[in-house]
Amino acid sequence: MPDLRQGAPSDSWQIVFYIAEKGHLPVFETILEPFVDGISMDEDAGAEGRRVVGFCSVEPDASDLESRLIVGALAADLKAPKIHIERIASVDWVAQYEARIPPVTIGRFFIFPDHFGDDPPNDKIPISLDAGLAFGTGEHQTTEGCLRVLERFFNDGRSPRNAIDVGCGSAILAIGISKLWPDIDVLACDNDPSAVQTAIENAQKNKCADTVSVLESDFYSAAEIKAAGPFDLVVANILAGPLMSAANDTAKQISADGWLILSGILNDQADDVVAAHTDAGLFVIDRLEIDEWTTLVLRTQ
Repeated sequence: MPDLRQGAPSDSWQIVFYIAEKGHLPVFETILEPFVDGISMDEDAGAEGRRVVGFCSVEPDASDLESRLIVGALAADLKAPKIHIERIASVDWVAQYEARIPPVTIGRFFIFPDHFGDDPPNDKIPISLDAGLAFGTGEHQTTEGCLRVLERFFNDGRSPRNAIDVGCGSAILAIGISKLWPDIDVLACDNDPSAVQTAIENAQKNKCADTVSVLESDFYSAAEIKAAGPFDLVVANILAGPLMSAANDTAKQISADGWLILSGILNDQADDVVAAHTDAGLFVIDRLEIDEWTTLVLRTQ
């Protein structure tokens, strides 16, 4: 992933489209991930909805992108947006991206990009993320839901002995766990090699590399995960379909007194996700809705 602070390549592009609801953004982020180096969304909706811009260092394949948008949107019961691919100057890309990605405060967490020039607030837990990162910047309801549940666990005095962040993306949740409980071992895994590299870099810059181990794995397939489990805390912020498919495997990863946090779930998908995990032997103890997205908290029976 290119470093935006050093300037983008001379040829750059942006993917522009509009979405009806702010809560739909994580669905389209997942679809855009293979194409973009950064993504932003206007907070204020216009006549066409909220404007979303994906910044690309390589010209995206329009046909491939449109096909993925149609399939992904249908899977989430959403309408596929009409996209525009525009060529832009590299300096415009950097300036636009940095202007659109401000710091985010979620409870006691202060998440800020590399281009943030001020000191983090003294009363907050700072998490620094790559300015070129497209996913897991803390500004989305799914990530916010997970961080708020983690903070709630901490405030309640819970002390997990180990944890895993599945589909970690930026590793923001693994880093948050490590900052709350700095003495525990945390695994962070993703099936995307580029996400793994970004997660490693973010763990290093947040001084969590000694406690956060990042590896490539499709859910729990890696040998390191099998050796480290079961876990007192499992966090999976992905999408409803993959979460349901992996429900039985996920249940096996949780210790007898462990906890599971799930997100990436649209509100109208939550009952199906609950049913899949109930069938796997888990039960829901809490759920948090932020806009159109649900975060679930489960544990073993």
